[in-house]
Amino acid sequence: MAMNNPQPSNSVEKAETILETLNAEAKSAFEAKDVFLMSVLTQLIKVASPIVTTAIARQHREQRSKINAAHKVLRKEAADERKAARENPSTSEPDLSDL
Repeated sequence: MAMNNPQPSNSVEKAETILETLNAEAKSAFEAKDVFLMSVLTQLIKVASPIVTTAIARQHREQRSKINAAHKVLRKEAADERKAARENPSTSEPDLSDL
């Protein structure tokens, strides 16, 4: 399901920040030898990491899709212009028929 978001790069950054924060907290809990907090953070990271990774990959796919769609439109416009030029030769080209 695609989500329309006016600031996708900001959302990606926020999602990455959430994951980085969890990782930093886990490191602090490890250094403090806090077994309980380390257990909770390990479970949170286990759940959050694939969610964030999937969401970021989806955002990148949507961006590529928009680029591909824009390229398709541009190719069609160029093809239409070439077709129109072949069907209706421009009068601005010099007339060389009397040479």
